[in-house]
Amino acid sequence: MSKRVNRDDIDKFHDYSIYIPKRTLYMGSEEVGVEHGESGTDGMMAERMIKNLTILEGMNSEPITILMNNIGGDEYHGFAIYDAIRACKSPVTIVAMGHAMSMGSIILQAADERVMAPTASQMIHYGTWGIHDHAKTTQQWAKEGQRIDKWMEQMYLTKIREKHPDFKLKALEKMLNFDTFLTAQESIDLGLADKILGEENE
Repeated sequence: MSKRVNRDDIDKFHDYSIYIPKRTLYMGSEEVGVEHGESGTDGMMAERMIKNLTILEGMNSEPITILMNNIGGDEYHGFAIYDAIRACKSPVTIVAMGHAMSMGSIILQAADERVMAPTASQMIHYGTWGIHDHAKTTQQWAKEGQRIDKWMEQMYLTKIREKHPDFKLKALEKMLNFDTFLTAQESIDLGLADKILGEENE
């Protein structure tokens, strides 16, 4: 006999993106509108994800699944989510559905298991990294952007070299100079995902 679904659990998933019985979180834009589009990775997303990870981790150390549809966004809030996932004592699987682009792709790399839905896409690039057009701060922001670029290069390179030990930084730089889109299978082939949802790796 199947277990009856608790209405309170359903409401929590819709309202707070946490489904406690299945230890599942949803990570997507907090705001979606015709005029301004999607909010993507922002402070609201980071706050919700960090709080929900803390709740599940505090309950026990069983695996956690994150369903992610992320168009990218703010680097610092994205890094907060990345670090929270990396620090989590529970094994974390991220299932990318739809988008895993820019900061969404970086967050995906924090998971213990990186799963792509069959039609999901990743997009990797250098991005803008918070460079602001203010004369007094341009140099400082440019330096900060360079620091973040170097971190991202090494993070991606480490993941790729687990599958392709001889992969060159120059080849990665060429990919990051433009918006490089990867299908689910291309993500796996490159080393930026582990499996396709519903399929077993050969």
